[in-house]
Amino acid sequence: RKHYLQTTMRMAVILRQAANKAAKISTRNFSGSHSESSSSSSLTGPSIKSLALSVHFKQPDFGMKDYEILSRASAFFLAVDPPEPTKSPDSAYSHLDQAEEERKARKLKQDYLAEPAGGPPRPVEELGWLEFCPGNFRPVVHCVAASHVLAPWLWKNYYPQDWLTQVKPEHCAYSLEVFDPQKPLEPLAKFALNPYPIHDPTGRDLAVVHLKEEETALKHMKDLGVEVLYLRDDNELFAKGQEVIFDGFNISEDSVAGQEEVEVSKSQKTKAKEGDEEEDTRIFFPYNTTGQLILGSPDRFLASTPSPLPEGVCGGPTLDTDGKVCGIVEGIIPTTHENKQMAGAASFIPSPLISGFIEYAEKHMLEQIVPESLLTKIVGMKAGKGLVPDQEEYRDPEATEGTEEHVHNDYTEENTNRAYEELVSKMREAESMEEADDIMTTVRRERDEVMDILKREGGDVDDVIKQVRQKAIDDLRSRWKDMDEQREEIADAEVIDSKAEDK
Repeated sequence: RKHYLQTTMRMAVILRQAANKAAKISTRNFSGSHSESSSSSSLTGPSIKSLALSVHFKQPDFGMKDYEILSRASAFFLAVDPPEPTKSPDSAYSHLDQAEEERKARKLKQDYLAEPAGGPPRPVEELGWLEFCPGNFRPVVHCVAASHVLAPWLWKNYYPQDWLTQVKPEHCAYSLEVFDPQKPLEPLAKFALNPYPIHDPTGRDLAVVHLKEEETALKHMKDLGVEVLYLRDDNELFAKGQEVIFDGFNISEDSVAGQEEVEVSKSQKTKAKEGDEEEDTRIFFPYNTTGQLILGSPDRFLASTPSPLPEGVCGGPTLDTDGKVCGIVEGIIPTTHENKQMAGAASFIPSPLISGFIEYAEKHMLEQIVPESLLTKIVGMKAGKGLVPDQEEYRDPEATEGTEEHVHNDYTEENTNRAYEELVSKMREAESMEEADDIMTTVRRERDEVMDILKREGGDVDDVIKQVRQKAIDDLRSRWKDMDEQREEIADAEVIDSKAEDK
């Protein structure tokens, strides 16, 4: 415990230094973990990881009387709450443990009106924003999709048609369809989405939307084998050549891709040009392929694939070999790109950026639900402050039993935590959300490594901290040395779907 207090204090002192170095270097830190297993499907066949997203619209000014297709692509579910801790294997007494858990759950419902969020016990500052939300208002899953599919009028570089500027969210209806990968010709079921998508505020091709009648819909979807996915943890690095899996849909006719993703409606086509136009008859075909990471930048990863991804895969999940979401498909680099290594490569937004966007979206949702006075208290609690002014953080007596010998240490726990929390709070005010999260992830990871070394080998705390910091910086610099010359090229590379390339 003495080492923990000293280490935490030292980490607080170097936070300012970490803010400068880690913000520049750790933004290249491709993170993830494989600690928890994904939820299992109720089907005997492969679980369904991607969902078919359709956006229909009806703009009365176009003379439209019925909803027609606007855009279609892939989407997937991310769990709002973190996964539950892995339970111990079944034993002769496992039924007793289960009975005790059920008894505690019943008692909790008797004593509290609101149902608590799921996931393992964590410090309050590590809780997600929606974990402070009343259970009857808190969604269980986010439906993650590409922003350019949910709102194509926002993406003029993809869709320059003038008529799209007259389409607004209130003209649109959103839905998901579930397809059996083994029998893809007909959807198993269709589910409505709320017409309130939230888009990434930084302009990345990211958005979330949510189910209508979520409890009923999710129960049905679980029976169909739909899997709710989890993001990779922010503590594991990607490696060049690492295998990833792209999952989604090929929107085509007779399995031939290359059609437009955004459909000009029949009414609009008639208005723009006289002539008979056939109704869009393309269908969703489940699609899955593997790729290998080849290049990366803070905003985008590239992976080689056996053939270029079809446009319908946009918005689908990019998975690691443990089934965790390590990205969302953004598109492809044009096959005519002058850099042969990049030409035709799949582009996806990495999971740390998805994580940062989800935090933004959840806070935005909470702001619409709880009163401002309660939101202020929640923000304070997330920053490490008490529920009421000057309230000290509650500490379990059993957890602090036997620690009196450390009260007279130069670095008391109270002073250490206060200094640490003040620096964290100031950093979050000064830095962007993504930069602050990157810095805190780096600090937590290095702190854990310091504690591990002290436990195994001992030594001077300052020396070990310096060793760990230098090792982390050297490792990241070495990892990205060969890629620095290509970073600007990757970041500036045009990402397209097959529609744009055909054009």
